[in-house]
Amino acid sequence: MKNLILIITACFMLIGCATKKDYTLPKSAVEKEKRAEEFKKPQDTLFEDNIVEEPVIENEEELNKIAIIYPSAKVGRYAKSTISTISAYLIYTDSPFHLEAFDSYDENPDNILRELELLKEKGFTKVIAMFTQIGFNTLNSLNNFENIKFYFPLINKEEVTTFNDNFIFGGISYKKQLELLQTLSSNKNTMFYVKSYLGNKLRDIYKQTFVNSGVIKEIARTNNRYKYIMKDNRILGSTIILNTPIVKSSIILSQITAFEVEPAKVLSTQLNYNPLLVKLTQEKDRENFYVVSSIEDVNSFIEDYTKLLGSDVAYEWVDYSALVGANYLINENSLELIKTGIFENQADYKQTLYKSTSYGFEKVLPN
Repeated sequence: MKNLILIITACFMLIGCATKKDYTLPKSAVEKEKRAEEFKKPQDTLFEDNIVEEPVIENEEELNKIAIIYPSAKVGRYAKSTISTISAYLIYTDSPFHLEAFDSYDENPDNILRELELLKEKGFTKVIAMFTQIGFNTLNSLNNFENIKFYFPLINKEEVTTFNDNFIFGGISYKKQLELLQTLSSNKNTMFYVKSYLGNKLRDIYKQTFVNSGVIKEIARTNNRYKYIMKDNRILGSTIILNTPIVKSSIILSQITAFEVEPAKVLSTQLNYNPLLVKLTQEKDRENFYVVSSIEDVNSFIEDYTKLLGSDVAYEWVDYSALVGANYLINENSLELIKTGIFENQADYKQTLYKSTSYGFEKVLPN
C-alpha cells in the first residue's frame, strides 16, 4: 500500500513539474484544497475517496531541501537522470522535500556565480554540483559559500590538488579499476581507446598503471579498417583492454571473433558495464570478457523507481553517484539502503569484478 501511495504521489509531482524546476510539496491548506479540486473531475472519480493528503509544513526546517546545479550545455543528459534519481530517493524517505534545479547553461564563472547566489538566497545548504573540472575550479576559488555542502558526482578527489572542506566528491576511480584489471593481465597487453576527453584520460591512467602497456591502438570514430587492426600479430594471445564506448567495444568484440584473434582475456572498466553490450554481441564474442564496476546493490524499490522515472542506478555510475551524494547530504550515511559511504570527502567505492554470461554479468567471487 505504501508503494502504491508513493507512486501516485510521484505521478502527481511529475505532472505538476512539467513546466518548472521547483519540486516543492504544498505548504498550505489552500494549496491542498486547490489540488483536491483539480483532481475531482468526472474522469477522476475513481480517486475521489483516495486523494493523497500531503502534510502542511509550517516549519521550513522540516523539509529535506536539496538543490542541483548543472551546466545543461555540457551535462544535460546527466542532469535529467540525476533529478530523477534524487526524486526517487527523496520519495522513498517518505518525508516532505524541496528539490530544485539551477541551470548555469555552461561553466562560465559569471553564470555559475549567478545560480549560486540564487540558490543561496533560497536557503539551500545541500547542493549536487554537476560540474566538470572547469566548473569545480570556479567554485573552489570562491570564499562566500562555506556554509553550503557541495557534492560533485562527476569528479574524484584524486583528480584535484586542493579543495574546500565543504566539498565532497563522488566520481569513481578509474585508477583503482585499472589496478584491479592489471591483476588479470597476462603481461602481454593491447589497449584500444577512442580519442576523447575520457578516452585520453583512460589511456594515460592505463599507461601509468599497467606494468607493460604493450600495444596501444586508437579506434577512430568512423571508417576503421578492422581487418588491418586485427591482423596485427602483436595482439595475438594478448590481454586486450577496452577503453572504448559500448558500441565501439561491441564491434571490437565481434571483430576479435571474426578474425580469430583468441586473446588471453578481454578486460574493461566501468565504461562497458552495461546490459546493452550483451544485446549488441554474441555470447561467443564475450568469452573471457571481464569488467569492473564500482556500483553496489541498492534497495529494490529505489532501483525500480529510478527506472520508472528515467534513470538507472544499477548500471549508470553517474546516477549511482548522485544517489550516494543525496544519501550523504540528507542522512549523513545513516540509512543502510546505500552501501557506499563517504570517507575523507570522497565516496568510498568498492571495486567489483564481473564476468560475462549468456544473460548479462555475474560477480567473480574472490578465492
